[in-house]
Amino acid sequence: MYDRGEWRLHFVCRHEIDPGPPGDEVAGVDLGISNFAAVSFGDEGILYPGGALKEDEYWFQKERAKCDDSASAEAVRLDRKRTERRSHFLHALSKDIVERCAERGVGTIIVGDLSGIRGGEDWGDSGNLDLHGWAFDRFTQMLGYKAEEHRINVEQVDERGTSKSCSVCSTKDGSQRVERGLYVCESCGTVANADINGAENIREKVLPSLACDGGDRDNGWMAQPAVRLFDKSTGRVRPQEQVMGRKP
Repeated sequence: MYDRGEWRLHFVCRHEIDPGPPGDEVAGVDLGISNFAAVSFGDEGILYPGGALKEDEYWFQKERAKCDDSASAEAVRLDRKRTERRSHFLHALSKDIVERCAERGVGTIIVGDLSGIRGGEDWGDSGNLDLHGWAFDRFTQMLGYKAEEHRINVEQVDERGTSKSCSVCSTKDGSQRVERGLYVCESCGTVANADINGAENIREKVLPSLACDGGDRDNGWMAQPAVRLFDKSTGRVRPQEQVMGRKP
């Protein structure tokens, strides 16, 4: 097929898939700026930092600003490369999340709906730049069709209040997010990674029986989530220790 000024060869592969979902478990996904995605499985959390994507965004904007003509060949090349790199990041991230969910018997993924966030709160110059540059909607679409291959259902829910509420006792207080990345509930004493707390709140939107349980569940995992990073050398998402510990 002819696409954007060049011929491309597309391959379609057919393979058999299981008729049913991997299991009945539910995962919650909170999308954000510092951590592009935070995933809660109810007894384990995973953070996906967006540092690699942010570095690309700033680099391409800097190089793009050097172009005198926005329609020049160099400007067009930079725009195309930026789109390709961003798309690859989103593909790698969504694929890894779906694979982790399939491993844990997840049959439903709940994603916070950010459709109205761009027109609301001001996040400052840097925050707005990141927020508008990251294709949250496109990521959710990728997550959806990759999950469909595993017969995992993806649903979106309103995420209002999920960042300010305690996922253990449901106390709502904006001041409980005491510093970047840390959430401390004064009511029940829960200490958690703020994004994982948000992801668990999103998960509980379809599991209301878990909310307000008085802290009976073990929630220590919320304070120490696993971290998976995008490895630019391989173009894949891997555990943080493997990426950070790789020899140059």
